Amino acid sequence: MTGREDLMLGFRLAVGGGRGSIVRLVLSAFGIGLAVAILLTGASAGTIKDNRDQRVFAASIRSEPIPGVDPLTYSRTTTDFRGQAISFIHLRPTGPNSPVPPGVDRLPAPGEVFLSPKLDELVASDTSGLLRPRLPGKQVGVIAEGTALNPNDLVAYVGSDTLQGPPAYGFGAAPGYDNMIEQGVLALLLIGLFVLLTPVFVFIGTISRLGGAARDRRLAALRLAGTSVRQLRRITAAESLVGAAAGLVVGAALFLLFRGTVANFQVFRFGLYPKDLTPSWPLVVLIVLVVPALTVVTAWFAQRHTIVEPLGVVRETTPPKRRLWWRLLPALAGIALILPGFSVANELDRMAVIGGAVLLMLGIPALLPWLLERAVSRIKGGSPSFQLAIRRLQSDSGTPARVVAGLCVVLAGAIGLQSLLAGQAVQGGYPDRTAGRTIVYAESPVADKAVAAVRAVPGAADFQAMRSLFVTMDNALSSFAVADCATIEAAAGVTGCHDGDVFADAPSFHKGQSVTLTDLDKKEQPWTIPATPRPLGSKPSGIAEHQGVRVFATPSAMAGVDLTGASVTVALRDEAANPDFVELVRNSVAPFGWQANVASYNKNRITDEARMFGDARDILLGGALFVLLLAGVSLLVLAQEQVRERRRALGALSATGVPVRVILRSLVWQNGIPLLLGVVIATATGIGVAAIGRRMFWTSLYVDWAAVGLLAAAAIVMVLLVTVSTLPSVRSAAKTESLRTE
Repeated sequence: MTGREDLMLGFRLAVGGGRGSIVRLVLSAFGIGLAVAILLTGASAGTIKDNRDQRVFAASIRSEPIPGVDPLTYSRTTTDFRGQAISFIHLRPTGPNSPVPPGVDRLPAPGEVFLSPKLDELVASDTSGLLRPRLPGKQVGVIAEGTALNPNDLVAYVGSDTLQGPPAYGFGAAPGYDNMIEQGVLALLLIGLFVLLTPVFVFIGTISRLGGAARDRRLAALRLAGTSVRQLRRITAAESLVGAAAGLVVGAALFLLFRGTVANFQVFRFGLYPKDLTPSWPLVVLIVLVVPALTVVTAWFAQRHTIVEPLGVVRETTPPKRRLWWRLLPALAGIALILPGFSVANELDRMAVIGGAVLLMLGIPALLPWLLERAVSRIKGGSPSFQLAIRRLQSDSGTPARVVAGLCVVLAGAIGLQSLLAGQAVQGGYPDRTAGRTIVYAESPVADKAVAAVRAVPGAADFQAMRSLFVTMDNALSSFAVADCATIEAAAGVTGCHDGDVFADAPSFHKGQSVTLTDLDKKEQPWTIPATPRPLGSKPSGIAEHQGVRVFATPSAMAGVDLTGASVTVALRDEAANPDFVELVRNSVAPFGWQANVASYNKNRITDEARMFGDARDILLGGALFVLLLAGVSLLVLAQEQVRERRRALGALSATGVPVRVILRSLVWQNGIPLLLGVVIATATGIGVAAIGRRMFWTSLYVDWAAVGLLAAAAIVMVLLVTVSTLPSVRSAAKTESLRTE
């Protein structure tokens, strides 16, 4: 036969070999398709970064003057609505040529707002009526979709005619900062992406071995009909290519299905538009070429110790011993890259850290087969089921080691990255500097109106209020507050306050001393300390700690000082236990726009950086559990194939009186021993990665034992489930009919 006829015969054997062939083809197509969908998602990483950088660039303001452009006064404030952050971008043009932000065709006039699509949906769906009054104007339009940084961002452009702030001469500039923390998280996510993709290739290789025993029998029959060894290789390649081609189609469909729903996926600062999930064409071509090639090479590789002759199939029983020296090279190279103490401060250091971690992870699948071979070769004795498993591993430890190696890469990477991310997340909680109160801050022009509005909120009680200025202390500006005695005693930890008293934590302050007070408009006023300052309490709380106040003065001590330029801070509690109390407070000061804002301490609230680390941690943990599922499918395929290949051996064991439960226990040992060794290696490697990589963030080592236990338990449960799922096949194979031959 010609080469074309050999390929066509392989195709017919793959799709026309009866029900068994169809089942194998469907399983192969789905398994490879799932792996292809993951690879296409990973191949979109470059597009995701480029599109996000473009959106950041388009939204960044240009502060350098541009001839002929009237500057735009620009300011951003943030409010919360039931745990969701809403950004108000206040805009005031200074002339007809002021720049327009992306997503709208004109600037909003005073009293007008443009809403992002998600904020427009939220306002329309709010049945409580508490959100619409928060809007600082009448809605006149919707910001164009796709211009917000993230698809679920809640943003509003607000027109103003009183705004004071820095000038903006245009939009479209490089950000004026480099967030090293964010770069560190991205570096960890890139390492995590590699960690999660590694087992995908192992999974493809395992799926490619599906039906290996049946294929060998078919090839033996073809040899009997006169087919040469070279022709057998072409037929094997054609059979494998059918499953690979079907897997590519299924993978593309799964990827497009996921791409259509990705806009609903957002983790804190990171959200994706469907257009972001566009893999680069070179990587798509590479995937289309690599996946079929991997399936063909794997099928050929699986037959390297198999001799297919006309009278049957013979397998070599003594595999060559594995060498150690080259297996240590990836791990040693990875350690050499990480040890110098690179940080994430620049691109070169980040690439060194990522490359070192990748090489360290590659050392696991290289080293595990050698370790497993050496471990099982020295084990003797034990129960019959244990001895059966050890003998099987001694005859072929490579196949289970390869599957478990991919799993261990995930475990090691997840443990290391989880420990790094968890160490940052646990340090990121907000300390309660408000004593559990709601804090309202208002600029001086609206201070009195804001205080009156807050006092009118139903259920508002236990008020503390102070006027804020600045005073020069220790050659630096420090917070200075004017408040009544009730507020000072409650917030500053003092007793026996009388109107006219002064409190300070600076020993250099004394009666009769002349100091300079400054308000936010940088207006300076002289003030002579009228009384000997008393020390502040040892544990300031409430608004004193929240504002970092170092000097308190009562109203009578401020004779001759104009306080109209001082901002005001009010702290209050809810005595009615209204779950929407904070929303009512925010609504009460909403008419004052950017000149007033509300802060409410929440014991469950964490810093932005800690939330970023926590969300990245959840992404990696979810991805690790998903890839564990892939590894479980690989183990299941492997176990089913081994049962098929050993039908005669299992039938012989059963005929000699070995119970089925002993055979099942041997399968548990056979899958569990490589996994147990792998978990130990993965845990040690993961903790080592965390110990070395912690220097990227200058923190002490924190091992997330909860994640370690969860991942290890998931791996153990997976082995048990795989073993239980083989019970019907084992019972069928352990019948005396399996000894029959023709």
